[in-house]
Amino acid sequence: MQEFLEKLLYFWAAITGIGLLVVIVYWAIATIIYVAFISLFVAIAATAFYRFYWSKKD
Repeated sequence: MQEFLEKLLYFWAAITGIGLLVVIVYWAIATIIYVAFISLFVAIAATAFYRFYWSKKD
């Protein structure tokens, strides 16, 4: 019985570790994509501001 419980504990720990790894990878990718899109929109807005307003000040 103790061997069964020991294997069950190892199996549970392995599944929990794999699940945590998947969640961490998903969180990292989602955060990187979110930041990348925000940066893209800021860059587009800055470029449009420079192109249509700042460069025509002279």
